[in-house]
Amino acid sequence: MPAPVLLDATPLAGAHGLRGVGAATRGLVEGLAGLPPDERPDLLLRQGDRAPEGFAARTVRWPGWPLYRLPDPWPRLRVERAVRDLRPRLFHATQPALLPAGVPTVVTLYDLIPACLPKQYLAGAGRAAEAAAYRRWMGRLREARLVLAISRESAEDAVRLAGVDPGRVRVVPLAAPAAAAPEGETPDAPYVLVTGGLEPHKNPALPVFALARTRPPLRLVMAGPWSRRRAERLARLATRLGVADRVDLLGFVDAARLAALRAGARALLVPSFKEGFGLPVLEGLAAGVPVVASDTPALREVGGEAARYLPATDVAGWAAAMEGAQPADGAAGPARAAGFTWARTAGGVRAAWREALDG
Repeated sequence: MPAPVLLDATPLAGAHGLRGVGAATRGLVEGLAGLPPDERPDLLLRQGDRAPEGFAARTVRWPGWPLYRLPDPWPRLRVERAVRDLRPRLFHATQPALLPAGVPTVVTLYDLIPACLPKQYLAGAGRAAEAAAYRRWMGRLREARLVLAISRESAEDAVRLAGVDPGRVRVVPLAAPAAAAPEGETPDAPYVLVTGGLEPHKNPALPVFALARTRPPLRLVMAGPWSRRRAERLARLATRLGVADRVDLLGFVDAARLAALRAGARALLVPSFKEGFGLPVLEGLAAGVPVVASDTPALREVGGEAARYLPATDVAGWAAAMEGAQPADGAAGPARAAGFTWARTAGGVRAAWREALDG
């Protein structure tokens, strides 16, 4: 007998596996493992993937889609039908690629950044298919029984930009992935660290501009799962500003080395123009590292009084913060981070399921 809830866990594999959606789904599943067995959802997985211990799996065929800026048609043409055929009492959607019509749903909403910054993400003939798919997904948000926003800012965006009924929005914050034991090479010189993507809303150029206003030997280390094109663009900027010899563009590094880089950093920088939550802030706080973040609502929701905030365009301010950060600035971080747990997230999700099923 299937569980009443079917949770989309397909982001554990594929392109999202190493990034925010995959990490958030993995953390949620870990939190749900603490529920009694009869309250756990079934997991929707891609064929060939193994279900985490303690969970039943329903599998779908989801081949890789290699074309850039052309939305994967497979979810809409085949996977949605497969979900409907499974006839769950409630489907928990965790990604924009799969939000089937005709099925009772709750939706985890991470952000509406493309709708907030359409010129960067949805404009132009080359993005017409992406824009159409995104608009269709926003329309389906309005049909969900509940929308589970990961921050108050994302909740407000759902109402303002997608037209979701505010009475059907709930805020369920995320938590940080379990910290790995630090291991791996770190710079000998003092350095500041940036982790995550290089997408336009991440404002990746700002730390490079700020570094150019600081004195050697301070270095900038950047790590994350990037496209080669964006990394090359950033490298050219560092060369133009004369700081290429003080910028380490590492790309993806494993969790152990990332933990070592955090532990040794003078400060962790999160210069984003816009975020849905701010996992890098939370990870920095948990590590006891001074965190300097953009003054945006979602990042303040995560960091509280334990982080320092600056305007996302204040290059001089960021340069001063990079040079002036002290270890004591991170002292309040671990206590703040301890308030965000996957058990808490799972509890909020379970409450939403009960509400949606009873409604």
